[in-house]
Amino acid sequence: MKKVVCKNCGAQYTDDLAKCPYCGTMHKRGAYRQFRKKISDMIDSMLGLKEKAQASVSRIILLSLLRSALIIVVVIGLAFFASGFADINYYNDKEYDQEALETILWEEENLEKLDEAYAKEDYETIKKLYYENSRVVSHWPKYSMFALKAQYKEIMEEERFNEYVLSDVLYFLYYPEYFTGYGRVKNIDTQEYELMCEGLYTRMNQEGFSKAKLEEIYKKHADSYGYIHAADLQEYIKEEGNG
Repeated sequence: MKKVVCKNCGAQYTDDLAKCPYCGTMHKRGAYRQFRKKISDMIDSMLGLKEKAQASVSRIILLSLLRSALIIVVVIGLAFFASGFADINYYNDKEYDQEALETILWEEENLEKLDEAYAKEDYETIKKLYYENSRVVSHWPKYSMFALKAQYKEIMEEERFNEYVLSDVLYFLYYPEYFTGYGRVKNIDTQEYELMCEGLYTRMNQEGFSKAKLEEIYKKHADSYGYIHAADLQEYIKEEGNG
């Protein structure tokens, strides 16, 4: 099956899919194929009912209803199909194919560099490559662990403790997707992540924050989406003996 590259996030997937499985961006060719198949299946189903209707005493009424239902199904399907593409930014096919080719070539050239940098814990190189092509790097299998390890290193090496460090700690412990990106927590090495969390709990205990206190602060200030504002945490920095 032919592969395509998502014009929104850079992920690769098969051409028969209606949407990118990673970010949900509509793929017009795949969606069109699926739409045609659904319509074809609907028509086949209706024709099957037609055969049954012909054997029925009330076949005239049933056939009339069948035709009406078929028309309604097709109209609804066309309306749904049209609305699904209303917000698509249509690209010239040649330009889109060129962009996809460039993305694939960049990936082939740099994935090995990413793996080597990760093995050496050379996070600066990974960051530079991320700035070059964030869409590809953010879908790199090791991206989630890189994001967490880089953030953990930054927190542990920060000499000045303030509300911004506290907010990063809370995100790391209770909402890691803030750093890895939505839906990418599944790529986290659970054992490594738990070890880093223990390291943060130890660091925060030295700052006067127990594990229970940290949980309490996060639950109090996290909104329905899990986000917190550093400005709301200033009161905890000014307190003494937070444990």
